[in-house]
Amino acid sequence: MSTGRGAKLALAGGLYAGVFLLTTAVGSLGYFHFGNPRDTCASCHEMTVAHTSWSSSAHSSLHCRDCHGGSLTLDVHALKAHVNRVVRHFTRAPAETIRLKEDDILRVNAACEKCHPQAVADWRSSRHSSTYARFFLDPDHNRLERLAPDCLRCHGMFFDKNIEDLVTPVSTVGPWSLRDPSKAVQPAIPCLACHQIHSGAAETKLPQLYSRHEQAYFPAGLLPPVDVVQGNRAVKISSDPRQRLCAQCHAPDTFRRLGTGDDRTPIGVHEGLSCMDCHSRHSNSAKGSCASCHPGSSHCRIDVEKMDTTFLSSSSKHNIHTVACEDCHNGVRPAKK
Repeated sequence: MSTGRGAKLALAGGLYAGVFLLTTAVGSLGYFHFGNPRDTCASCHEMTVAHTSWSSSAHSSLHCRDCHGGSLTLDVHALKAHVNRVVRHFTRAPAETIRLKEDDILRVNAACEKCHPQAVADWRSSRHSSTYARFFLDPDHNRLERLAPDCLRCHGMFFDKNIEDLVTPVSTVGPWSLRDPSKAVQPAIPCLACHQIHSGAAETKLPQLYSRHEQAYFPAGLLPPVDVVQGNRAVKISSDPRQRLCAQCHAPDTFRRLGTGDDRTPIGVHEGLSCMDCHSRHSNSAKGSCASCHPGSSHCRIDVEKMDTTFLSSSSKHNIHTVACEDCHNGVRPAKK
């Protein structure tokens, strides 16, 4: 056989093999992209736990790709994760628990808007959508209190590394900057901080808290009851299980003292109310909440929305969470008009 003919045959064989491999790869990717999750995603034993929880969840009518993206993607991060999983499978490496990385969380967060546009719009209007820059580059806070790993428990529960890997310097002397500038506009409290999309249909009625330390979700009803004291007196707390979730971040200090830390427990005329009695679920707005309990006016016959509280002005000395009758009346009942 001549050298030229041999080269042509080798080239033809190489092209055939390349086309075959390409066709097989595209076909496989297409199969995993469009196929039934029970025959694709669930076919890997590493996916068993995730698939089982999904199949009994409120989102079981959706395809995996609707939230996580499909195999026909140009996303380098997603492709890298898929390839790494295949390599670990065929090299029989110890199966690691499948957990979403922060980049995956943001992808799912963006997908939420397709089905829940109003909830996402409300979340974006709230402080819960604040960015890493808003939380960790606040000079007033950073001078007052040194940044610590526990900051990430509420403000960055999906961040994959440590506080030192996020902000520099970790001290009360600035100026401060983010080690990764792209995180400046990234939300630190995404939807999945309070929502587990694989939850059962009954569980989705209540939010769930993602614990950074445990790397697991806890339904609001299973969280420990809130216990707050004012001096030697136990403060009356709402039995609403959602209150327990709020208190995981808006919590008092170690001694459970009212008003310490980031505590928002209501006392005064509002003691015993739940956060959700006044605040909307996703926007956290309290606008219009007064009318739900005070349709006309207060017992003082004054429009509650015009009283000197933080509902009217954030500069008011009478915080709506702590306002009491004696703050304004000094024990004297106002005369009837």
